[in-house]
Amino acid sequence: MEKPAVTEQVPLVDALRGIGLLQLELIRLALYIASEGPAEFEGERLACSLTEPRRRASTLLAMGAGQSMNTVLRMAKLRGIPVRDAYPVARSVIETFVNAAYLLSESDQVSERAVRYVEYAAWKHHNRGVGSGDFSLEVSSDPNAAQTLATRFPESSGKGMGTWSPLDVPSRIRRVGELAGKRAGSRLLAAYALIYNLSSEVIHGSPFGVSFFYTGHLHGDETTEAFQEGTVRQLEEILVAVLHAACGYMAAFAEVQALGRLGAAEQRIFDRLLDVSTKDASAFPPPSSSRDSAADDT
Repeated sequence: MEKPAVTEQVPLVDALRGIGLLQLELIRLALYIASEGPAEFEGERLACSLTEPRRRASTLLAMGAGQSMNTVLRMAKLRGIPVRDAYPVARSVIETFVNAAYLLSESDQVSERAVRYVEYAAWKHHNRGVGSGDFSLEVSSDPNAAQTLATRFPESSGKGMGTWSPLDVPSRIRRVGELAGKRAGSRLLAAYALIYNLSSEVIHGSPFGVSFFYTGHLHGDETTEAFQEGTVRQLEEILVAVLHAACGYMAAFAEVQALGRLGAAEQRIFDRLLDVSTKDASAFPPPSSSRDSAADDT
């Protein structure tokens, strides 16, 4: 596996992006062995030993998370106002990696429920209520929705049952830590803690979320240059969170299946991430203030 050039001679945002590119190589390898078959890695034959329900459900999610992670890495070239759009994509990466790690770590029954939920959610999308009071409407394609719910989707009937998992995100992370080891759980928890609440504020357009994006890193310097520099700081924080989530998924994937070389490779990447993300800012040159287009970078 070719390692991208990641040194202290580049800005922090670029160093983090380089680590992310290396992570994507490991994720592609994991997806390959989970979907196509065994592969050789550093002298070890890697083969997926997950049961079919866990393999199917977790691989589907990890593929989606990897795609969105690639988008975040491309967005690392953005500066200024467009950086705001990185928050929802990063939030999706983190939560999807959490769910993928949870499903590959848990029992077959948990994955089977998640797969069944797909059919229920597709039906529910066309049979639901929206709004409240005078400003409400019913979306309905099934004339016997109540009967369908009771007969086709009985496990989704009742208050709070219409979800693929009864656990909230922190509880899923806890289960990953219990079942796949502290390394996986702690990495996912760090990703969650770093960005989850803040991304909610930004995504939902709360007054704090909007204010933080524009002023959170200005430190009294209300200039265009200071704002653009502040959005680089936000990109750094977003990348650190996303890279922790990717490490958490890979750590769980390797630990659950006893893939020693893959686990060691994840640990090396995490060590590099920890080293880079905890260095003093003075160790890195300032980032470019030019408005590079992420679409130009492949």
